[in-house]
Amino acid sequence: MSNKSIIRFVLLTAILLGSFASAGSVNAGGYCGSTYTIQWGDTLGRIANLCGVTVDALYAANPGLGAYIYAGQVLNIPGGVPPAPPPPSYGYSGSYVVQYGDTLRKIGDRFGFTVWELLSANPQIWNPNLIYVGQVINLPYRPVYYTVRYGDTLFKIAARFGTTVASLQSLNNIWNPNWIYAGQTLRIR
Repeated sequence: MSNKSIIRFVLLTAILLGSFASAGSVNAGGYCGSTYTIQWGDTLGRIANLCGVTVDALYAANPGLGAYIYAGQVLNIPGGVPPAPPPPSYGYSGSYVVQYGDTLRKIGDRFGFTVWELLSANPQIWNPNLIYVGQVINLPYRPVYYTVRYGDTLFKIAARFGTTVASLQSLNNIWNPNWIYAGQTLRIR
């Protein structure tokens, strides 16, 4: 091999490796989903750029957003995937990160729980008046149900609620995943 061929080979290899390295860090099409949890060091400009929206659109989608943001704060992203149905109508289980201005009563009202239900799911909270920003609160378990709409498939429903088709089949005794119909009520969790 001549020196020219070796140099061409090295340059081509460097270009290919560089393209693979940067492909992993790029967010496809500036897509963040319907929410974004702020990390340490984030700015609204960086988040807007990452998610393919403007800072003004972030302010419009997050009423009450002040000049300061903090790690753990959750922002709504305009144009993201629509969120799952609101938890109070279907129930919810999981966790919630306490935001500025939250109280157990406000969190309970948002998710359809009483203060006592939240306290029973969170034995680490010994004083219901003492919670702090960034604290993770466990939400009590309740079965979650969903009424199938026209055009739904088990795959779409599973993706929407963060579960699997197999789990939906098992919970609802569905032998064939293609045999669901509009108006049918499915248990999600």
